[in-house]
Amino acid sequence: MGIASGTTSEGNGATGALILVVIAVLYLGYVAFKRHGFRPRRVETTLSGQQLRQVFKKKIARKGWSVADDGNPMIARSPEFDGARQGISLKISEADGRTVGELAAILHKKTFGDTAKAYSLRWRMNAFVAQVRRLDSTAKVMG
Repeated sequence: MGIASGTTSEGNGATGALILVVIAVLYLGYVAFKRHGFRPRRVETTLSGQQLRQVFKKKIARKGWSVADDGNPMIARSPEFDGARQGISLKISEADGRTVGELAAILHKKTFGDTAKAYSLRWRMNAFVAQVRRLDSTAKVMG
């Protein structure tokens, strides 16, 4: 029977630390990826305010979501049955002869410091922007 050398336990410790670092980096990257998806966006377009409102209803207030406030800003919200309610607002204004739509997520619930249901926000906001771009090839999107 021999005496165990310290290099094996040091190697296991270094491997464990490396795995923890990789997990932390992946988690932080994932959180940043999700938050980037529902960042506020500003759309400048030749579409009218009414057309932007219709795109908002068609692309955001769908599949369980509904328009909670039809004013300015216009607000769509998710159902409340699961407790993690989210929303998206659209504020419409005019600037330099173009219609400006400011799209923003309204966040209501976080789990462990991370936003719950972030993918739904991301998909809906991206669908809105994509539809505006389809209808107006000159649309400028910032954010």
